[in-house]
Amino acid sequence: MKIHSLGYLVVSSTDFGAWKNFGTEILGMTVGAQDSEAELWLRADERAHRVVIEAAESDEVAAIGWEVRNDVELEALIADFDAAGINYERPEGLAARRAVEDLIQVVDPAGYVLEFYWGHQVAQQPFSSANAVGGFKTGAQGLGHVVLAAAPFEESNRFYRRTLGFGLTDFADMGGTPGHFLHTNSRHHSLALIGCDKSAWFVKGGLIHLMVELNDPSDVGRAHDRAKAAGVEFFETIGQHANDEMFSFYIHTPAGFPVEVGASAIEVDPATHTSVNIPFPDMWGHQVLNVPQQ
Repeated sequence: MKIHSLGYLVVSSTDFGAWKNFGTEILGMTVGAQDSEAELWLRADERAHRVVIEAAESDEVAAIGWEVRNDVELEALIADFDAAGINYERPEGLAARRAVEDLIQVVDPAGYVLEFYWGHQVAQQPFSSANAVGGFKTGAQGLGHVVLAAAPFEESNRFYRRTLGFGLTDFADMGGTPGHFLHTNSRHHSLALIGCDKSAWFVKGGLIHLMVELNDPSDVGRAHDRAKAAGVEFFETIGQHANDEMFSFYIHTPAGFPVEVGASAIEVDPATHTSVNIPFPDMWGHQVLNVPQQ
């Protein structure tokens, strides 16, 4: 795989206080070294950050960070972009700001800003959280997964699978819209592409959702209770997916897009996995709430 894992998410925000409370008290992350009026880092493991919140006049996803293994892998990826005629930038000072060694930016066919990087800094203090006792499942699998509004779908699918080399885990007809679930490592999917555009009612802040996985299913239940007690708006009730078998629930972030909080997903072997067509989205639960009237 050309891409090692989903590394981080960068979010533009008008309310740092809301994000700090949501990230720590609800999700169980901890505040990293950056905690100012301009930038907030949220940690989920030993890395300096996994979610970066930047001060802005709007609430939306600003960039998606994808990690490669080292400098040679980044150079190879740049060569692939050159060969494919894909434009990229290396914004001055951005690598240092993201706490990585080197970084390039690319805009994907759906308009998402992607940051490909290597050399992510490790925080000085070990990760420990009173609200995520068992910790987050990251490591070789990265932050989790993101689901994108990927219209134009065929172009997006070609970019991620042909140019970047993501593997197809499974796929589905999502009510007349195609959905492809893609892996870069043993996580069932680090990326899902849905064939809709960002004007769809369920796309908030530019993203369909972010998923973070906890090691202990009990921590999912505790997070569910904390969110309910705090009055956080739920997007989907608790349930279990049919494809990755994730036990999870969905709540809205301060930026509007939901975060899926889950545990116990199955894994894949990228070297041997065979893609399948999945007919049903869920084994049980996951009722979508507040669906607009047609």
